[in-house]
Amino acid sequence: MSRLGFGKNNFSKVVPCTVELLNSAIDSAEVMNVCGQIARKLEAVKAGQATRTEFDDYKTAMKKHLPVLTPHAIFKNGERKNAEAIPSGLSMYDIDHIENPRGYYHTMIEDRISELGINMAHVTPSTEGLRLIFEMPAGMTLAQAQKWMSEQLGDENYDGSVKDYARCSYLVPRAYILYLDEEELLKEREVKAEAVKTGAQTPNEAMPSATATVLLPSPAILQDSPEHQRNLRIFDLAMKEAGLKPDDIDVVGVHNWHISLVAILTVGISRLMSQQAMMDVLATRMPNYSKEADCQRLVADFYDKYTKVNAPMPMSLRTLFKQAQQEQSAPKKLTSQQLGCLPPAMPEKMPKLIKLLCSKEPEHLHPAIALSAFPALGSHLYDVHFLYADNTYHEATFMHHTMAKTASGKSCVSRVCDCIMRDILERDEINRQREQDYKDECAKKGTNQQAPDRPDDLIVQTLLTDITPAALAQKGKDADGHFIYSQLDEIELFDQLDASKQKRRLRNIIQCAFDNAWYGQERVGEKSVTARFRLHYNFNSSSTIVRAQDFYAPFLADGSFNRMSFATIMPIDDEAIPKHGFYDARFMARLKVYIDRLVAAQGNYDLKKAQDLIQRIHQESIDTYRLSGDEAYFDTSHRAVVLAWLRAMVLYIAEGKWSKEIEEFAMWSFKYDMWVKMTYYGDSIRKQMAGEKVSSHRGPGNRLQYLPDEFTFDDAQRLLERLGSENTNPRKMLWTGETRKFIEQDPLTGIYHKTAYYFEVYPKPVA
Repeated sequence: MSRLGFGKNNFSKVVPCTVELLNSAIDSAEVMNVCGQIARKLEAVKAGQATRTEFDDYKTAMKKHLPVLTPHAIFKNGERKNAEAIPSGLSMYDIDHIENPRGYYHTMIEDRISELGINMAHVTPSTEGLRLIFEMPAGMTLAQAQKWMSEQLGDENYDGSVKDYARCSYLVPRAYILYLDEEELLKEREVKAEAVKTGAQTPNEAMPSATATVLLPSPAILQDSPEHQRNLRIFDLAMKEAGLKPDDIDVVGVHNWHISLVAILTVGISRLMSQQAMMDVLATRMPNYSKEADCQRLVADFYDKYTKVNAPMPMSLRTLFKQAQQEQSAPKKLTSQQLGCLPPAMPEKMPKLIKLLCSKEPEHLHPAIALSAFPALGSHLYDVHFLYADNTYHEATFMHHTMAKTASGKSCVSRVCDCIMRDILERDEINRQREQDYKDECAKKGTNQQAPDRPDDLIVQTLLTDITPAALAQKGKDADGHFIYSQLDEIELFDQLDASKQKRRLRNIIQCAFDNAWYGQERVGEKSVTARFRLHYNFNSSSTIVRAQDFYAPFLADGSFNRMSFATIMPIDDEAIPKHGFYDARFMARLKVYIDRLVAAQGNYDLKKAQDLIQRIHQESIDTYRLSGDEAYFDTSHRAVVLAWLRAMVLYIAEGKWSKEIEEFAMWSFKYDMWVKMTYYGDSIRKQMAGEKVSSHRGPGNRLQYLPDEFTFDDAQRLLERLGSENTNPRKMLWTGETRKFIEQDPLTGIYHKTAYYFEVYPKPVA
């Protein structure tokens, strides 16, 4: 049950707020009318027709007619009394008397929604302020949360009185709302009573206070203790946050060690563990430096001078601590699972839009749905460009193929994409009828009569299955920069575009569509279509696996194939008839929120977090290449990185904020796409790259598979020489294997051992 209160006005009793109550209020004609009158009164003040005092009195009187939220709590008997408050875990923050609240939001807030924990942001009824409802940092009181938010925004003039549980927030019309996450806003949170009254301790407050006393590592560190393992993860996350790698902090020399450790400590992890625990971590991560007097002085200085245990903890540090607590000593998922026998599992926590789109179908269909949705989602964007890491702009171009055996459930793609495209399909029907009316009018004209001009706004984005080059050219020209979209249940229907076995025209279409390059056709016939335009073309296609392999055979080594994404449907050991849900009005209403954001988007997007994501996905491809030595994999992966990043950008616009779930989904989508490509086309790509043509089904290998369970550095080097690798130094391969928890090295003997985790991913064949 929601712990936000809702009241019909400032004087009524409060009941738990629901989605229905909230939406009914912000869509109410009365709310719109009241706020409209307040806005008009303000305009009168600006025009010199009313005084500021008159406006304030009028605003106060009119707000009495508005419904309210009590964001801080609900109340046992519905009476707004602090003594009867049941805290919500949320806080309300007001930024008053700013000239341009919307501009302030877009400049200061919009890109930090997730970081600041904001669930709702809206212009106040006066139109001169901004109100934020946000999740309180763990352990803070209302007053502390207010101060924390003021520090995050650099707002010295914040309203310190907003710390009363009974304080209400006047609701406004939907047009005033800048951001709203209903699910997060109304969810029930666990709020400890003692934290409400006194404020809970931060992770470091229960630890001994830092002093200048020099500490040495514990004589015997309990390497397997949960606390030490957690602290190691905290250190590793801070190292990553500082932009360092294990090789960077292991550079011999006190000066280099000192600089590396300063960079890591600056992240703030001294707040998360005691000084002794830090020395124990350094004994593991920087064993040589931890014995130096310089290291001991540096750590002691940080705890003595720079560690403020009672100050509010930054969101970034709380996130790091939470992530370290949640992770296990070995990763739950292989970061390069495409090397395994099964496709990578989807993330446990999905972006809200993907979760909604998959909600009506059986779980084994979710990967295919998740990737297939993007051609339809991207088709709603118009003149929206995303800046890639190489400083080139891309649009939301997605060309996707789902391949699976007959009767495996491929129709789930059509069910979901039809819902996504419903608004476009409805508009297309109107324009198709207009086009037919035009054709009928032309048919009525005699030979010598002037035919009417063809309407120039006949945008029809959805193509029927009967696709000809002329139809593609005409619809592409009519679309005027909008995406055209088609959904083909049988891939052979694409043969209509080009009957030649080499499919030259289709390859050209795929290449032009991916880059939104110029496309068209020149014809001399009076009634033939002549058109030149930038091609914006998204499509979904499907087939059996064998048909897909045959159809795409000419595409594998010329750059067309890797511009597409692929999915499959894994068979399940279940003879029961799968149940599909109903895509009812409630589903469509929830989907509409995301579609509306896509339609409303405009301009160029360049997000720092997205740029960081690109580099992580690119590093994933490099690590896989180092383990597999597979040139075909590496060449095919470049555009798969672009596609994964584009999925993240589309989700960012649709959901209204960046999130960890979006990042994890994008990484998974890259690994899944590459797993399908290399599993079903890998050897064919390799042979075509070598000038040969074969058919096979083997994905990228892991060169560790060719080594015994225990091996030496020299064994690995001889393996690379035997495999004919250009670089026979196995250092990168071994380092990557250790990073992925596949192998461990005995520090005394130098012998490498394959881990239990390795055998989970690559089980030994049963005799």
